[in-house]
Amino acid sequence: MKFEQQKPVCDIRISKEGIGKDVGIYCWWFRDDCLKNLLSKISKFVDLNRLNIEKNQHKTFNSTPYTALYIGIAAGKDGILGRFKWHIEQKHSVSNVSKGYLSTLRRTLSALQGFKLLKNNTEVNPQFQENLNAFMNENCMLEWNYYPKKTKKELEQIEEEIINSGYFPLNIQGNRQVSKELREKLSELRKSACLAP
Repeated sequence: MKFEQQKPVCDIRISKEGIGKDVGIYCWWFRDDCLKNLLSKISKFVDLNRLNIEKNQHKTFNSTPYTALYIGIAAGKDGILGRFKWHIEQKHSVSNVSKGYLSTLRRTLSALQGFKLLKNNTEVNPQFQENLNAFMNENCMLEWNYYPKKTKKELEQIEEEIINSGYFPLNIQGNRQVSKELREKLSELRKSACLAP
């Protein structure tokens, strides 16, 4: 699938200009030089050879090679803009972390980097929110397409088709291309990042 819009996360954080509220589908790209560390906790379960041969998941932005690892849909009332704000700017409050309201992508990236988001059940680790934001700014690019006439169900069908036509190891739901062990390990890591020590 070809995406029509693209912007680095660091630029989106500074300005949302040009990002609309129509519903759509988006893709997260990660700098190749961060992949080894990012995927180290799940490397035993990730088929790196498969990932490397997926031609549509490798791209160069501003002379820097990137790999696509995650596909998502934006079906809420604020569409793509709302979804990007949620993933990029969401606060790690105790409620968001402990009740499962934190963006799945934020939970995933935090877990993969070994962040414990709660100090105890009444306090968060604020430096991990800052660390995650810095990681996104330095390593992530977003691409997206708007589908203003599509229903949520139709967007989910397109998302599932994209996920299963490639190899997206950070997507669990509806992903038939990754192993059961990877899905279980990623789910376990996400939960553990949100539990107080």
